[in-house]
Amino acid sequence: MKPKNRVSDSGNKLLQYSLLSAAFITCKPNSILSEVIYHDVEPDVVLDENGEQYFLNINSDEFDDFKFFNKSILFGGYWTSGSIYYIPLVLEQRINVFMRGDVYSPNAANIAGEMATIGTTFSSFHRWLPSALESGLLISEGMIFQSAYYQCMHYRNKTYIFSNYSSYGGAWYPESIDHYLGVKFKDADEIIHYGWIRCDVKDDGRTLVIIDYAYETEPDYPIVAGDTAHYVGIKSIENSIDATVYNFGKDIYILTETFQNTEVVISDLNGKQIISEVLQSNIESISMKNYPAGIYLVTLLNDGNRFGKKVFIE
Repeated sequence: MKPKNRVSDSGNKLLQYSLLSAAFITCKPNSILSEVIYHDVEPDVVLDENGEQYFLNINSDEFDDFKFFNKSILFGGYWTSGSIYYIPLVLEQRINVFMRGDVYSPNAANIAGEMATIGTTFSSFHRWLPSALESGLLISEGMIFQSAYYQCMHYRNKTYIFSNYSSYGGAWYPESIDHYLGVKFKDADEIIHYGWIRCDVKDDGRTLVIIDYAYETEPDYPIVAGDTAHYVGIKSIENSIDATVYNFGKDIYILTETFQNTEVVISDLNGKQIISEVLQSNIESISMKNYPAGIYLVTLLNDGNRFGKKVFIE
């Protein structure tokens, strides 16, 4: 494992996210625990050789929560019994994440991702594949988290016998720059916390770079990937319009009896206003199919009164 310097604009990005989060705050969070603890891995940790590993203790307690591991395996050969039977020579390369299991309770740490079944009905196995999240995505209970002890950010198998065969996969393959692992873990009091770990996977999947990480101190409270400021949901905004706002698929639905002269404004996470129109009925839908996935702020305005809610468009 070799530390290497990295030129990054992460400071500017994180400052922008912090300023953006502050812009949404209309009152301070009630809990003194409402903060994000941020750690810059300086210099970046680089795993680019077989067997290199790195232990990450995300909340600085007495236990490591995650172990990153770069591994290459060459195995195979042949055996004889009257005739020669060939066993393929296989080169397997993986970037793995191992998680703390039952230090406090079973599956104390989890990573957002999916489970994939590899093989056929008669011969198959499972791989747990962590997602490579874009910045700005909300890491919360709404995500699917995998609790398997061993998870694979990237894998590639190359088989040599008569003809070459390759298989590969993982959300981080072959390269993924400035993306995030969405994680959750339990502390010593059995309380869930959400966090993120920013990584690069480079060199056609041969190199892992660990850049920085953060977690939310407030129990069971979401965090925005890449953000170092406390996420302020709509529960921290005093709404004075009786309305319901939700999304389904690519559509945002608005239900309110106070629709006359009510303006709806939709903004992205950069604060850019992308939609502004006046409601025409008490039940309306707005299509977001022409806009990228991410978090949007929906605001209703009527004669000095307001309603706001953040929605996640897939």
